[in-house]
Amino acid sequence: MSSEQPVNSQLNLTEQHLLHWIETRCDHLQAQAKVLVDDYWRQMKSQRQKHSKSESGRIGVRIRCRENQRAFSIEWYRMATLRQNGQTKPIAQYVKKGRGYRYPLGNLLKGEPAWETDLVEELETEFAHIRQQLDRLGKIRDAVQRYCKVLDANDKFMG
Repeated sequence: MSSEQPVNSQLNLTEQHLLHWIETRCDHLQAQAKVLVDDYWRQMKSQRQKHSKSESGRIGVRIRCRENQRAFSIEWYRMATLRQNGQTKPIAQYVKKGRGYRYPLGNLLKGEPAWETDLVEELETEFAHIRQQLDRLGKIRDAVQRYCKVLDANDKFMG
């Protein structure tokens, strides 16, 4: 029996390494998404200076951090204004992603300037790839955590 103890210790170490690797990969993907989002806003600002207000673009993107499991999402929205009591307030109308990893951009980009359409479509391709990787990493993390619970329950049962 005592010869099995080092094996269990080694397994726990390996599982922790795997969970750490997943966490590191998720952090890397979030940093990559942040670079892309920041680049989007730089390009948006540059294009707005080149075009009239009617062609300034109204699509926004952000990274939304989730509290649980160090997760995040990349979300598109349409910028609009709301008139209230004689004042104009900016509002964001978020777009539902739906199933899959890509946003349905058809309706979102309808009537938007060509430069913005090209930019959003290019970035959405990269964002979809990031979303897919996050999804797969999350499934691996969940499976490893379920596996660890089974090991813990088995250790308690075996005494």
